[in-house]
Amino acid sequence: MISYEVYKVLHLLCILLTVVGLAVGYYSTQPKHIKIITGITSLLILVSGMGLLARIGVSHGEGFPTWVIVKMVIWLIIAVAGPVLAKRLSKDIKPKAFWGLITLFFIAIYFAVNKP
Repeated sequence: MISYEVYKVLHLLCILLTVVGLAVGYYSTQPKHIKIITGITSLLILVSGMGLLARIGVSHGEGFPTWVIVKMVIWLIIAVAGPVLAKRLSKDIKPKAFWGLITLFFIAIYFAVNKP
């Protein structure tokens, strides 16, 4: 059985790698391997987050708490819209979109820490 600490380190490492991958996509030409790594780390964010939920006692049969639903919606927006916007937006709008995604990351952090 994987411990809470291992899930947490994996979760935070994947979040960091996803942010770095998105930054590369928004501020430079995005090589294909960066897109692949960003997609894999995005999936690992979900997997490790579910592992963390299991370790803090959220059971399978119950509905998710509101803070978890908010974080999952933010994760979905970042995981889907982030790479799409990086590819399709013009160069002058990309920095604003990137900082919008960073704002979403901070909102997710707020919900993770405070669990309102």
